[in-house]
Amino acid sequence: MSPAARLDADSILGAVFGILDREGIAALSMRTLAARLDVKAASLYYHVPNKAALLQMVVDRVATQVLATITPGRAWRELLDGIAHDLRGILRAHPGAAAVVAVQNASPHVFEEAVPVVLLSMRSGLRLTDDVALHLVQSLYVLVTGLALAEFGNAPEPPAAPAAYYDAWFDVAVSTFLDGVRARYGTADSD
Repeated sequence: MSPAARLDADSILGAVFGILDREGIAALSMRTLAARLDVKAASLYYHVPNKAALLQMVVDRVATQVLATITPGRAWRELLDGIAHDLRGILRAHPGAAAVVAVQNASPHVFEEAVPVVLLSMRSGLRLTDDVALHLVQSLYVLVTGLALAEFGNAPEPPAAPAAYYDAWFDVAVSTFLDGVRARYGTADSD
């Protein structure tokens, strides 16, 4: 079977993440990707129209992986803490993706299924509107992505500080954010 015959979204994304993680975002191009996949650029363009579409695929894959861990019935704090840790874990596994996720939104269809589950958790123990609940989730996502960008934004170069420094920074930032949510929107039984 020729390499072009084996092209699919997973193989393309795997190669994109590999380039981002090992060479950084500046190295990602349709030509580089085609070479990595051992195909002609024309074969790649059949599956992906341009670099912007590749970057959208990266952002959507990261969001999909984070949202896949959301389960119904979780308390709001557990839900948000889980989102934060899952996002950080994915970006730690793919440090080159932090620079992409930091500047591009996931496609709306990626979040559609998760919204009712998120809203149900956020309404339990918090006094807020649906819009505020979704803004809080988005704010947390941006916070964690910004922290990951500070840690991994120069991929493939290693982080500037030891991992323990970034771990402490993450813990302080996320716990402070969650404490602020409870202080501003919490009810008597908000944890």
